[in-house]
Amino acid sequence: MEWQHTLSQVDPVLVKRPYCLPYVAFRDFGDYCNVFGNLLAILFDVATPTQEKRILDYLRQAGIADPYPVRALHPVIHPSSKDWREYYRNNNPNMPEQYHNGGIWPFAGGFYVAALVKAGRLDEARRQLEKLAQVNQMGVEEEWEFNEWCHGRTGRPMGYPHQDWSAGMYIFAYHCVQETAVPILQLLVVQEDGGKQHVGPE
Repeated sequence: MEWQHTLSQVDPVLVKRPYCLPYVAFRDFGDYCNVFGNLLAILFDVATPTQEKRILDYLRQAGIADPYPVRALHPVIHPSSKDWREYYRNNNPNMPEQYHNGGIWPFAGGFYVAALVKAGRLDEARRQLEKLAQVNQMGVEEEWEFNEWCHGRTGRPMGYPHQDWSAGMYIFAYHCVQETAVPILQLLVVQEDGGKQHVGPE
């Protein structure tokens, strides 16, 4: 039956990947690392501590923050890949090393710094925060453009400038490093009080 191929890959492939897969469907699965999704899995405790370590080790070994944090996925999807879609060629937004196909997103880089802080990898978090500042400082027409995204190999700014989400996540990452904690996680602890639930600090 059609689902048997995917099922047959659970032990030899799926559970052995050091990261959460982008999708597992009826007939197929995505065999690459969606970096932003894995960072969210770490920050919101979807990943176990063991999985957290495996994910972060993999991202470091794959050089996901080179030249700047972080590239959107790894490995990039090439035209020969089963996950390639021909519309990626339209205006070249998703060619390899560009946009969502391995481009560098400073917005996601802020989440990477936060995940490193949460995992206690503070020295690495400080190094990546410095690189995050460098990529945000770059611009096409002026410094500190806080660009939307950059080329995954060259680091050249290629998106829209003056992106508040790039600037906001840099500020957030800076606070995470300064406080050696991820502030938002302290606000997402659901507490019970007199039969009512509310969200607030521990």
